[in-house]
Amino acid sequence: MRALLRRALGVVLACVQAAATAQTAPVPAAGLPPSQAAPAPSAGQATPPVIAAPDPGAPPPHAKPQGLYATIDVRDTQAQIRRLGQLIPYPRREAIAAAVASARRLSPPALYALANAVALDDKNMPDAVFWYHVARIRAVYDALRCKDPTARGVINDFGKRLNPDVARYQRQNRLHTLQIAELAVKWDRENPREYDHRWINLYGKVARYSDGADPAEPTLPESEWPAVLQHVHEAHLKSVREFAAGVTKSN
Repeated sequence: MRALLRRALGVVLACVQAAATAQTAPVPAAGLPPSQAAPAPSAGQATPPVIAAPDPGAPPPHAKPQGLYATIDVRDTQAQIRRLGQLIPYPRREAIAAAVASARRLSPPALYALANAVALDDKNMPDAVFWYHVARIRAVYDALRCKDPTARGVINDFGKRLNPDVARYQRQNRLHTLQIAELAVKWDRENPREYDHRWINLYGKVARYSDGADPAEPTLPESEWPAVLQHVHEAHLKSVREFAAGVTKSN
């Protein structure tokens, strides 16, 4: 079992590291500082329109799944990503505050978007790095629980979407990056996932062509999940420790 996990995790981490190198990309503290909170609107102030940044190219999930795959609803995640991608600071900070308050309900794609949104304010870069690590940990865990290996490549695509300032902060603050990664693992342990972990199946070939009739097709048996999660945490911290020690160039 652990040998299979090591091989699968190796593929996933290779995708992540390739994205980090290409983007010069990847940790935050559990809550945002007061500076990140949205100011109260003045009396009579109109709500600004949603003006979102263009999608930088991550592939959309399969749009017409069948059977059990049709029960995987990612509409809320897509709406969260649009809100977090707003270019106007006030509504973006409102979206950030709302996302942080309900972070355990965010799927990894929304957590990546949260990291990018926070990174637009330089003074909050440690928080952006933190949410990046949370996103990566949860994405890798979901990828290794997913039985369809072709879906795992999406982690590489999300890595390419990272704000390059996140990578730059990590390269310049390697020991602090390790501390943040440890906080991210602790946060992941203490905050149960309240989202549909099958989101990642919609990025694979199986969901595209399957009739979705077999309930055992998408995900590993739940009895195997604790071992997978432990392995993800250990491998994540090992990777960041090597990065902090200068053994690897990207995290």
